[in-house]
Amino acid sequence: MTDQQTQTDVANETPAARETLRLIPAGENFSSRTEYLGHGKVNAVFAIRRHENGPRYEKKCLFDFSGVTEEQLHLLAMYGAKVRVQALLRGISEAEMLNPGTLATVDMASMPKLARDSEAAAFQQLLKKGHTVETIAEALAEYVAKK
Repeated sequence: MTDQQTQTDVANETPAARETLRLIPAGENFSSRTEYLGHGKVNAVFAIRRHENGPRYEKKCLFDFSGVTEEQLHLLAMYGAKVRVQALLRGISEAEMLNPGTLATVDMASMPKLARDSEAAAFQQLLKKGHTVETIAEALAEYVAKK
C-alpha cells in the first residue's frame, strides 16, 4: 500500500469507524502519530484516559483545517508552542529562566524537533546540568550538520 492510498483511506474513513476506541493494553508501548493528508486535513492518533490510573484508549481524530484562515492557523499553533516553551523554561535554572533573552525568539522551523518528548527531556536535562540554551543550540546544530 502506498502513502497516497493510506492518506486516501484515512480521509475517506467513515465517522463511525473513527468513533471506535481501542483499549490499549497495560504493557503496550503506545506511540501517538500525526500525519498531514493534504488539503488542510491532518490525521492524529493519540492516547486518552479519564484519570491517572485509568485505562488508556487509542483515539483517532481527523482535524479539518480547510476553512481556517492563516491568522487562525497561527493562533492555533501558538497554544502548543507556548506550552512547550513554558515547560522548557520551567526545566532550567532560575537565573537562566529569568534572563529576558532566554528563548526570547523561537524559530518555529526548529520547534518540531523540540516537540519530541525524548529530545525535549534530553534538552531539559542538559539545562538542569547547567548548560546554557546557546551551548545546547550550538551542539544540536553541529549534530544536525553531521547527519
